[in-house]
Amino acid sequence: MHVADSLKSDVEFAGLNLQCGLKGLDVILVTLQRRSRSDRPKVALSTTRSRNEFVATVVQAGEALLLPDAAADLAAHDWQNSPQLSVEIEARPTPIRGVIPIIGLAAAMKTLIANCPTR
Repeated sequence: MHVADSLKSDVEFAGLNLQCGLKGLDVILVTLQRRSRSDRPKVALSTTRSRNEFVATVVQAGEALLLPDAAADLAAHDWQNSPQLSVEIEARPTPIRGVIPIIGLAAAMKTLIANCPTR
């Protein structure tokens, strides 16, 4: 789990979780705001080089947002050269915003992928 920078993030944003999934790596954003499992919030992720937008799936008890496989591809490549990841999650009445320090992501990804069971 990469914890959000509390000085640069809304209190409702907890961080980023990378974990082994059924089809490979899962990228999950963790919030403190519970959502309906039927919600499909828009999420924007930005590094110093790029901005990508996704539609997330609400999972677990409603506080976790699973991003599509394309986010895992970014984590495995583009994000590894960035010191931080900026996040904006669609929410009412205002979006949830946060910043996650991701220095060391390359080493963490290497260890995670090496320990994920082959499916």
